[in-house]
Amino acid sequence: MLLVHLTLDPPAGGESLPHDTGSLIRACATREDGLEHVSVHAAATPWPVVGVFLGRTDLASAEATAERLWRRAVARRPRLAAWRLRRAEVPLLRPELLRPDGGET
Repeated sequence: MLLVHLTLDPPAGGESLPHDTGSLIRACATREDGLEHVSVHAAATPWPVVGVFLGRTDLASAEATAERLWRRAVARRPRLAAWRLRRAEVPLLRPELLRPDGGET
């Protein structure tokens, strides 16, 4: 399973991301998409992030699938088009930064 972050630019008016964005994305998924979970972080700074967990092993495929899910959600709810998709990417983490002592795993 891979996590893809959909990073969004909010509209100029400061409108909040709709509360049902996660449900909408889930409703747009097909079995072939392999969607496992959606997590919305509307207050994340500097940009809101939607985490899309997909049953994929290939980075490019997961990122393309997450972007397609976002486009489908926008097609169903056109006012989401005000939220520009900055990027759809798997966040790459350095394991040594995840340990409290900074040591190797």
